Amino acid sequence: MKKQTKEPAPPLRGILRIVLIIASITSLFFVPWILVWTWILPLPDTVQEQVNKAIDHGFDGIIVYVDEVMSGYYVGNDHDLKDVDYGSMLATAEDVGIFLRALNDGSLFEEGEQEIYSSVYVYGHTGWVPGYQSIARYHKDTDTVVILFNNSNGRYNWNIAEIVYSRIVKILRRKQSS
Repeated sequence: MKKQTKEPAPPLRGILRIVLIIASITSLFFVPWILVWTWILPLPDTVQEQVNKAIDHGFDGIIVYVDEVMSGYYVGNDHDLKDVDYGSMLATAEDVGIFLRALNDGSLFEEGEQEIYSSVYVYGHTGWVPGYQSIARYHKDTDTVVILFNNSNGRYNWNIAEIVYSRIVKILRRKQSS
C-alpha cells in the first residue's frame, strides 16, 4: 500500500481562516461588556445586594419597592415628571403590586371574568416614560409580585434592568426553596 500524504490546504482556505479569526477578534470591540458582566457575575444572597450592584452598573437610582410616587427627572426637561400631565399614568410600586395581586387572585373580577381576562392578558407590565422605567410581574410559581422602578437615562439601562430583575426573581426563588 502506498502511504497517502496529506495535501496542503489551498491558499484560499488559509486566507479565509485568518480573515475569520481577525473578524472574530475585532467583533469583541463591539460587545456591550456591561451587559455581559451584569449577566455573569455571581448571584448575590439578598435583593439589597443586587440593588447595590445595579447602582454599580450605572443606574442613578433603582427602587424595588416604594410606598409613594417618586420624583423623576430627565435630561433636558426641568419639570418633575410626577407633576406634569404627559398623558401617562404614574403609580406607586405598592399600588401596582396590589393591582397585579388582585388580577391573579381574582378579587378584581366578577364571576367568570378572570378566565376571559387570563386568556388574553399576561400578568405583568413593562413601561417607560422619560426618566422612568418599570417592570412589574406576577410569578405564579412563588406567588410573588416583583416590581422594579429605575431611572432610564443611559445606553443599556433597559437591558440591565431586565437582567437585574431576573436576578432578583432568582434570589427570591432560591430563598423560598431553601
